[in-house]
Amino acid sequence: MDTVELRTFEEFETRAMLLLQRHRHRRGVNMAAISPVLFRGQAKASWGLKTTLERHSTRQFSTEDYYKVMLAVEPTVESFTERRWDIADRYTRNDGVPGAPQGYEFMAYLRHHDFPSPLLDWTHSFYIAAFFAFHSQNADEPRIAIYSFIEYYGEGKTGCAQEARIVGPGHYVRTHKRHFLQQSEYTYCTKQLLDGRYVYCSHEEAFARNDSEQDVLTKFVMPRTERFKVLDKLRMMNITAYSLFGSEESLMTTLAYQEIEGKLL
Repeated sequence: MDTVELRTFEEFETRAMLLLQRHRHRRGVNMAAISPVLFRGQAKASWGLKTTLERHSTRQFSTEDYYKVMLAVEPTVESFTERRWDIADRYTRNDGVPGAPQGYEFMAYLRHHDFPSPLLDWTHSFYIAAFFAFHSQNADEPRIAIYSFIEYYGEGKTGCAQEARIVGPGHYVRTHKRHFLQQSEYTYCTKQLLDGRYVYCSHEEAFARNDSEQDVLTKFVMPRTERFKVLDKLRMMNITAYSLFGSEESLMTTLAYQEIEGKLL
């Protein structure tokens, strides 16, 4: 992983646009072997790239165990939301084959509603990533981070099953509208244990290999003092808590910034 220290958000915009331009050129030559650029914003530069499942529990879940968790919560979620998910009553996926995890639609829905998930969420928009990095008023660190990530950047992926492997299932999934509002895409990371089971593991295990042709990660670090300038710019672009979440709570968050924080400037 490369870490880039920046002083202003404008410097980040310039670098992000240049990254996208170079990526389009390279992808135009070999589109099949190169993934889109994804971005992720984090309110604290010191935070690692951890899924909500990792932050919630120290237990290492096998892919099958987590599927059983989804089966356990499905009836209750369906009862309260009056939605239905077509989920098989047992785990059948071959984890040796990259692709979407079994029950992907429901898994993405759970992720967008704060249920602990092995999915790490990204966005195609670096401006949306910037919102998630800067919007928190209470972050107690002086710096934020925005990551860029390219899964495939050459001739495909290499590695063995016992190594941590990042998989991006793609953004074509029928799930909650927040997925589309946030231009979301997800990755998950697994490896095979000696007993043959596949378990969800840390993305940082894979990133530690620093391969230049796969899982290319760059971390852009900026001071939180850019916060008001960035949020005002994003508000002019209609990137707010309400536009990204669409809930009454996010509407109140948006109005609070507009009528209280914003007017104190």
